[in-house]
Amino acid sequence: MDKKKLDDNAVDAHTELNSEADANNAAMAVNIVAKSADIPSHSQSSTSATHAKRSGVSWGFLFNLIFILLLTFATCGGGYYLYQELAAQKNRTQALSIELRQAFNEPAKQISRLEIKQQQLASSTNSGIDKLTSNQLQLSERVAQLAQRNPNHWMAEEAKYLVRMAGNKLWLEKDPSTSASLLKAADDRIESMKDPSLTPLRKALATDIAAVSAIKSTDITGTVLTLDNMIEHLHQLPLNRVDVTNAANRPTNPEMTESIDDWQENLTKSWKAFMDDFVVIRKRSTDITPILTPDQQWYLVENIRNKLLQSQFALYRQDQVNYRQSLTLARKWIYQYFDLSKAQTEEALAALDALTTLEIQTPSINHFQSTPMLQQLTTYGNLMVTEASL
Repeated sequence: MDKKKLDDNAVDAHTELNSEADANNAAMAVNIVAKSADIPSHSQSSTSATHAKRSGVSWGFLFNLIFILLLTFATCGGGYYLYQELAAQKNRTQALSIELRQAFNEPAKQISRLEIKQQQLASSTNSGIDKLTSNQLQLSERVAQLAQRNPNHWMAEEAKYLVRMAGNKLWLEKDPSTSASLLKAADDRIESMKDPSLTPLRKALATDIAAVSAIKSTDITGTVLTLDNMIEHLHQLPLNRVDVTNAANRPTNPEMTESIDDWQENLTKSWKAFMDDFVVIRKRSTDITPILTPDQQWYLVENIRNKLLQSQFALYRQDQVNYRQSLTLARKWIYQYFDLSKAQTEEALAALDALTTLEIQTPSINHFQSTPMLQQLTTYGNLMVTEASL
């Protein structure tokens, strides 16, 4: 582009030089013609100046026109070049976008393929597990059928049921004596089978019987019934009241005689009556308790009833601490607010003292050793040989 511009400038300079040369030649020709024609010199110079001025204006316009055309061509060329660059950049961007899209699509395809393979593997694994489970169930059913062919199978089932009932009696109803009786009945069923291979089972039953028999039996039912009886007759207990001696019950003053001779005896009687009214001394063996209003009496009885009910609830929950605390507080209120001279109050206090000494023992065993052996016997028809049994 710069070379073309330089060539155009050289052509313009050459053209301008030629124009100046032609102008000089024309001026010289005009001078010669003027001289030969005998024209005045002033007219001739004026004409040549006008011609030279018109020639300069024409060439300047031509130069500007050529410059504008060149500038237009240069602008068009630059715009075309920029358009080509933008088009190339756009093509490169599209190609890069396609490459990136392909690069992102490839991992997604691999992930989908892996998920499909994983699903196939999971389905095959599940089918294998289902097949194994089905085979195991069939095998267990077959073993159970073979075990049921044993004539002693029903006796083993009965022993298993008795042991389960013994567990319910021990852990749910807190009745170790009945539980021990049920375990002994189960041992009798195993003994009647006359099978020497069941000796480990009988040994486990003997251990369970000894452990249950060692538990101290707590008569929870009898204790609860005793508390119920106390609650029902609580309103019959007599309240403790302060005995205030009325004036009507006091000894009457001795009568005075009207004889003047008895003045000494009358003076002695008057002094004694005065001293009896002035100082009164009474002795009490219990604390003085103010008289309760009917509302306070009702609240007192209901609070004692509530404490007795709480002791029953603690007894069922095997809660020794709350059981004793409830009974102790109920006894304190009865001793403080009820008449201790009455037989009903003494019997209630004696019953509460006896109930407070009750010991609640929780079974220390959590399971029977004979339970898994009975499960094996009822399932397989015989005991599985283990190191423990040996």
